[in-house]
Amino acid sequence: MDKDEIVFKISKIKAVSLTLIAVGLLIVLIWFLVRVLALPLAFNRTFLLICCSSLIGTFILASISGIRKLFDSKQRVVINNEGIKIDTGPNKGQLISWDEITGFKIRKDFLLIFIKNPNKLFDEAYGLQKFSLKMNNISHKTPVSLTATWLDCSFETLVKTIIQEFCNRQQHSN
Repeated sequence: MDKDEIVFKISKIKAVSLTLIAVGLLIVLIWFLVRVLALPLAFNRTFLLICCSSLIGTFILASISGIRKLFDSKQRVVINNEGIKIDTGPNKGQLISWDEITGFKIRKDFLLIFIKNPNKLFDEAYGLQKFSLKMNNISHKTPVSLTATWLDCSFETLVKTIIQEFCNRQQHSN
């Protein structure tokens, strides 16, 4: 690790907490599904079965994602002289160089990072990641967004660090 690097890793406490919440909700939904199946046939339960089944699928995926984050030490955000290396979320595997960044915006608990050439990110991505980046670009006008939900820092610390490093790079380049 470079001395000029700032690394925000996945918080094990947050990962365990969020995974336990997902597993708990999954158990409640399975219990509810069993109760729905026990309803009399005269009751139209199709809607409840579809909703419950789709929610069970969602919470299974959330649980798997949480468990993977617990054991994957490579998921993190690295801020260094080159830029911001994102190894978590929909931007996983992306290096956003300081020269590429045009601005920032905070929307709820997301730091939106505006870049000069979003098409470059689309070309490098494939599959579900590419779809996710395009959806981000449509809804937020940028494909790059960060949150501290899983990170071992607060959202405020993440934002302050990134903006401060960006300003430092701007001063040094002038």
